[in-house]
Amino acid sequence: MITVSVVIPCYNRERTIAEAVASAFAQTRSPSEVIVVDDASTDDSARLAERGGARVVRMRANRGSAAARNAGIQAASGDAIAWLDSDDYWEPNHLEVVASLLDRYPDAAVASSAVRRVGTATGTWYCNVPDGPPADVFQNAFRDWIIPSITTITRRDAIIAAGSFDDSERFAVDFDVWLRLARRYKFVASREVTANWRWHDAQLSGSRTRQLEATYRSRSKMLREVESAGEQGLASELAAIFRTRWTRDVQEAWDADQIVWLRRLVELAQLVPDLPSSLRRKWALRSRIPRTVVDAIRAYRAHHKPALGVNAGQ
Repeated sequence: MITVSVVIPCYNRERTIAEAVASAFAQTRSPSEVIVVDDASTDDSARLAERGGARVVRMRANRGSAAARNAGIQAASGDAIAWLDSDDYWEPNHLEVVASLLDRYPDAAVASSAVRRVGTATGTWYCNVPDGPPADVFQNAFRDWIIPSITTITRRDAIIAAGSFDDSERFAVDFDVWLRLARRYKFVASREVTANWRWHDAQLSGSRTRQLEATYRSRSKMLREVESAGEQGLASELAAIFRTRWTRDVQEAWDADQIVWLRRLVELAQLVPDLPSSLRRKWALRSRIPRTVVDAIRAYRAHHKPALGVNAGQ
């Protein structure tokens, strides 16, 4: 059986860190250690983590989640690392379910489970990794988020070989690292719900625009890497996925009246290879239409839709 270190990056989470740490120690398969990386919190987070039994690694200055996670990788002694955010918590069988997948499948570098949303959002996410034997999920990872970090256990040597987390980024750092890991290794998953993902106003994943911007940068970097490796067939497939993603995102931004995000997507179009110039011009023009005009057009179309058969979102 592999040994598992729990790593919890933390910044100003005195209200939730004790529950996160307690859930790590309450596992039916005990971790070899529980490490909280305190990212220069200004509240009582570090003291509460120590009181709960965790070993605390203190960052000298606030550097973001990626840097904190990398500090946890360096401090960890286990064969694998189970990631838990400081505002979330696990079911008691989380390590037993997920670590056993890595025991069973030595060719997999990342194992995960399903997650339950709690707080301001509800529902279950079964993730975008197929259950069953380890799978190649590289194109899935390029297309969208495949797993939240709190359900995952990663082999320590694999994440180091993949370059660890990109500490130049503050957002979507898990999207970026899953993409780089999926380029090299297989993933395996269980559909059992073993983690609880707390949704609230202060969470990073609530910064949707900044998170999505970061995924565009990660895709662009990965596409350049694949092209540099001479894998032109794969590069063409990824480029097609990138164009489809951008086209979907601008349409959704338009339909949801998210004009600021639409304008940012028009700027991000420079990262997307071989977008038709006519498509870029179309969305550039729409992004500059005053909101009052957009509202008037939509009101007119909604009123005349039965007669004209016009899609109000177009």
